[in-house]
Amino acid sequence: MRTLLLDSLPDFISGEGQFITRDFKFELITPMFGGDSKSWELNLEAPVRAQSVKGQLRFWWRTMQNETDCTELLKKENALWGGESGNDIRCKSKVILEVKNQTVSDKNTAKLNSNGTRLQEGEIPAYVAFPVRDAIKNDKLTVYYVTKCRFTLRLSFPAVFEADVLKTLKLWTLLGGVGARTRRGCGSLYCEELLSEFEGDDCIKQFINVDGDASQQSYCRLAGATLAVSSSQLGHSEPDKVWKRLINSYRDFRQSRKSDPKYGRSYWPEPDAIRRLTRYHSSMHAPTHPDGVWFPRAAFGLPIITQFNQNINGNGDPEPIELKPENASRWPSPVIIKVIKLRSKLLNVVLLLNQEFPDGMELKYSKAADRTRLNLIQPVPATAHPDNYSGKTMRTNDPLKGRSVHKALFDALGVKVI
Repeated sequence: MRTLLLDSLPDFISGEGQFITRDFKFELITPMFGGDSKSWELNLEAPVRAQSVKGQLRFWWRTMQNETDCTELLKKENALWGGESGNDIRCKSKVILEVKNQTVSDKNTAKLNSNGTRLQEGEIPAYVAFPVRDAIKNDKLTVYYVTKCRFTLRLSFPAVFEADVLKTLKLWTLLGGVGARTRRGCGSLYCEELLSEFEGDDCIKQFINVDGDASQQSYCRLAGATLAVSSSQLGHSEPDKVWKRLINSYRDFRQSRKSDPKYGRSYWPEPDAIRRLTRYHSSMHAPTHPDGVWFPRAAFGLPIITQFNQNINGNGDPEPIELKPENASRWPSPVIIKVIKLRSKLLNVVLLLNQEFPDGMELKYSKAADRTRLNLIQPVPATAHPDNYSGKTMRTNDPLKGRSVHKALFDALGVKVI
């Protein structure tokens, strides 16, 4: 029989007293897609789901914690937000959410280009919405996205938790969003009531500054995080345009290559690292990158799927391959790239959350048949860790010159650490 209350956590269950109910009005400032109970589906009448919002709030609450024991962290999280902490312990959420008065005034259908290789450029940059391509092309789904939406979020919670809940709400409004790909700025929000106290980036920096142990843990934390910001030169009423410009800069940074941007060899070390570890390369593409076997872009999240162009000069290069954490399918990016709307300005923001990197990485062919018929892939060495940047070049067109991988990202996006 399940226990409905955590008697072992008196701080969370005693002295709750009065309940508070608050309404907050939100507006969508960048396009939203996905986020329904089924991937890529979207209820166009009510795209914002209370369950999805609660998941975001749980994440941002967690970033404020300094718990080193993951079991204790889960107990505390579930005691406030609800959930199971084991086979016989179930907690009812102390926070009740309701999404009301949803008004969608602009909705569209995502479409592929004539080659079926990527999304048509539009409100959502094709680079950030790449998962949608397979949903449309392979799964034959109709994927909708919303660009204008307003809604009211009603929350009820014990008064004793007011400070925690309101700070979590503000963090989510500043740095999170609704729907899919929120870590790349999709579905960003503005709420005047929650953000009226923030005049500029210094206020945000002070707000997210969390005291405590800045050591890296298995979950994302604000303690030890890095915030980099720049003010937008575009109008305050155009956050979507500011965001698209920021994401396109991120795309150019991650995909920089020689000559023809579609077929030229990459300036980054990963393609040659894969050629070295698989022992496959075309006669025209012998590995030459000076960094050897190194995967700096793993710093932005895993897995990374690499598909070589095997036409003409690329004949003989490796088959599609995936770089992933050892013993896990993914490692979500600790890097948040987005636009924040304040009362009188727009900010380009890159937040690097503090989280430990996976113990190891491995390469695995994307197709099961290739895993048996091709050469065994050599193990990814520990020195391939993205933090191993000392003496590295990284992008041959813009060498690191002592910078870290993340500092190079900040420079490319025109943001400065504050």
